[in-house]
Amino acid sequence: MSHYGDELTLRLSGIADTSALDDDAALTRFMRDLVDRIGMTVIAGPLVATETGPPEKAGKSAVVILAESHAAIHTYPRLREILINVFSCKPFHENDVLDEFHRLVGDFRITEHSLTRRGEEWPRDLTAARSLWSSQRVPG
Repeated sequence: MSHYGDELTLRLSGIADTSALDDDAALTRFMRDLVDRIGMTVIAGPLVATETGPPEKAGKSAVVILAESHAAIHTYPRLREILINVFSCKPFHENDVLDEFHRLVGDFRITEHSLTRRGEEWPRDLTAARSLWSSQRVPG
């Protein structure tokens, strides 16, 4: 690989089946399946929390802390939307993430999309990486 890791941020709209978007158990299973599919290692979670309030802001947030970084989703069932962020120090395939969301909710439209290849300049040699990190660190 030519880069250190990926960050994928998505907004999915027009969710066909919103039933899982307000279901703690379904979201917990989904987060486990998602990180397993993209080959990540769970350190903590998944944790699912409920956001109450006006219908346009009500929904669930689910996060899992990974050895490789994190994955988070925020669901808005009444708006038929999901916001997603998968941030990793290990490359993964975007299509695997999208396939898992299709399994969870059926059809959707991608209304926001950002994929960043992180660390293209980051050295692969750990000694060089430590040196780069140390040189950029502000003395405390």
